[in-house]
Amino acid sequence: MTESALLRVEGLTKRFGDRLAVDGISFSLQRGELVGLLGPNGAGKTTTISMIAGLIRPTAGRIFLLGRPLEEDRTTLRRVGLMPEVPSFYPYLNARQNLEVMARVYGADPGEIDGLLETVGLAEHAGRPFRTYSQGMRQMLSLANALLGDPELLLLDEPTNGLDPLGQQRVHQLLRDLVARGKTVLLSSHLLRDVQELCQRVMIIHRGKLIEDSPIERLLRPGELRVLVRTVADERAFILLSGPARPEWISSVDRHDDHLEVRLSPEHLPELSAFLVQHGLYLRELRPLEGDLVTAFFQLTSGTR
Repeated sequence: MTESALLRVEGLTKRFGDRLAVDGISFSLQRGELVGLLGPNGAGKTTTISMIAGLIRPTAGRIFLLGRPLEEDRTTLRRVGLMPEVPSFYPYLNARQNLEVMARVYGADPGEIDGLLETVGLAEHAGRPFRTYSQGMRQMLSLANALLGDPELLLLDEPTNGLDPLGQQRVHQLLRDLVARGKTVLLSSHLLRDVQELCQRVMIIHRGKLIEDSPIERLLRPGELRVLVRTVADERAFILLSGPARPEWISSVDRHDDHLEVRLSPEHLPELSAFLVQHGLYLRELRPLEGDLVTAFFQLTSGTR
């Protein structure tokens, strides 16, 4: 962990009575990162975000925002924007009025509000009471609220929950634009394909512990490579690659309706092509298969770690 980190968390722990919700996790976020925070229900994601946002006091551990310990200087929270999983606003005020109230609370410039409503697609609905909003519209107002004051760190808990495909794409593009401007985003989501599309790095919490913190490429392309293979005679190729003559660098071969799936170490990929040709099995197609964050997530969280 470096001193230049925008956010640094050390040994963060939270107990609720006898229940250990978060168990000694440590990580840091640099400026301009978009990091996915994943975990099964009850893993500790929302509790972690709430502690970083200053809503819950940790049982143990420390949080450093902008290089300063949060327990000593809570003014740094003004540089943090929070989008909670369940947005809450004054039901009889409209979108603009709700944001005006929050701007006074945050000390933000009310002049930002019209631009933010336009950014999240609520400009034409700004005069409607919050109680009349759909779930997706409530989510977008919550995102606008998180952006008040131009924060440096955004903590987003299920930001695309309840959004239609157009709303999801709007949020995706907005997050990309924010990161391009040097903002830092911690994104908690159950929509793993959203995380796979957006994030450069993934952290996984399971039973309160941080069990994975790595670039997403490492999760999607672990030590073994999955390769799609089509030849002029797939049945013969399957027998060759799964039988006694199979090279030791091939881990497994699966037969599908119109192709084979071969697992092997990446450095042996050129040898696979040569091996098949040597046995008269000319290739119609050979290409590595992309990894899948859903698969990686379930592999990491289905054990007893």
